[in-house]
Amino acid sequence: MAMVVAISVFSASLVLIVWKPKGIHEAIVALLGAALLFVARLLTPGDAAYIWSFVWNATFSLIGIMLFTALLDANGFFRWAALHIVRTFHHKQLRLLIGLCALAAAITVFFNNDGTILIMIPIVLEVTALLQLSRRSRIAFLLGVGLMADTASAPLMMSNLTNILTADFFDLSFGEYARTMILPGIVAIVVTIAVTAGYFGRSIRAEEERPHAPESFPDPTSAIGHKGLFYLSWVNIAAIMGGYLVADKIGVPVAAIALTGAAVQWLASMAVGQGNVKKTLRGAPWLIVVFALSMNLIVYSMYLHGAVSWFPHAIEPLTEQGPLIGILGSGALFSLLSAAVNNLPAVLVSSLAIEQMAGPHYLPYASLLGTSVGAKLTPIGSLATLLWLQLLRRGGIEMSWREYAKYGLLLTVPILFSALVTLWLIY
Repeated sequence: MAMVVAISVFSASLVLIVWKPKGIHEAIVALLGAALLFVARLLTPGDAAYIWSFVWNATFSLIGIMLFTALLDANGFFRWAALHIVRTFHHKQLRLLIGLCALAAAITVFFNNDGTILIMIPIVLEVTALLQLSRRSRIAFLLGVGLMADTASAPLMMSNLTNILTADFFDLSFGEYARTMILPGIVAIVVTIAVTAGYFGRSIRAEEERPHAPESFPDPTSAIGHKGLFYLSWVNIAAIMGGYLVADKIGVPVAAIALTGAAVQWLASMAVGQGNVKKTLRGAPWLIVVFALSMNLIVYSMYLHGAVSWFPHAIEPLTEQGPLIGILGSGALFSLLSAAVNNLPAVLVSSLAIEQMAGPHYLPYASLLGTSVGAKLTPIGSLATLLWLQLLRRGGIEMSWREYAKYGLLLTVPILFSALVTLWLIY
């Protein structure tokens, strides 16, 4: 009976998160689901303490990086970069697609995947509308950038909430994580550009044969609000990267590095009249703390009451066939799990399963590729994809789940396969 209740609460929560009746925030849905499980005595305060120890570093790291990203965006940092690409390639749309995808990849790698969606999709919608591109060509640009939000999130620990959660769970340092994942992550980025340009190349080249307006775009420097803050941004980015590298050696959590970087940028912004305390605090993604804790509690309840006990038994036979089958097979399973239930709960299920079976050292990394790259198979796979669809609708482009699933399957499978094979080659 406990298993049935846990599964029912999870399923209902997932449906409401996707459906969003009356615009209810996914954090509220997850919180209500977790509260029901406490009322039903399927969770205890001790369970909450365990899950909080698992998610606190990741969630506060995400908050720090998203605050930092928002401050950079307010000063025109990302629009400056986008305008450089657009001004150079707006007459060569295929090169423009590659340039914007590369920018999206850089934002994802050094900041985070949700920030990429929030920053890049409005820019891409604006640029493709000004260039008077067809719907199919606009979809190519939007899909390329949207895919990058997750497929490019593998190389560094802070690029995705799932990365930090996994690294914390298995006690992986920033350097150890990067040494293993940077090459599969770069391959995922390159293949994402290749498959997007290859699939949509013909229709984009057809666009190049007819004139488009406008002839020119604004000077990139016009996007920068304050040059001093702009230069500080580069210094701060370098300092944050350096901080991540030494954090484990000096015993400092990565959340402290991210929040310190955000605080420095915020104080500098306030000093030049750009910082607004209330606006910045109000815009911070505080609800991600509620969502991460609540959703993981719901999934942990399923784990405690046997609803996911089958998962380790599904992975174990694959690992017995050697590293190639183990990496490809488990990566596919982690991907399907993420595509079916969202990658945030999937990463907890995967981590607990790997710990339970005491599997090979490569399994956490295969899990990371599955829960980041493989999550793009379906719209529900990641919150970044759901946010992507929402921004498309606001921009006047409707895309059904069926249409997305077609693109997701065609484009994601070769990206995931290439990244997993690269991970195997490392071993």
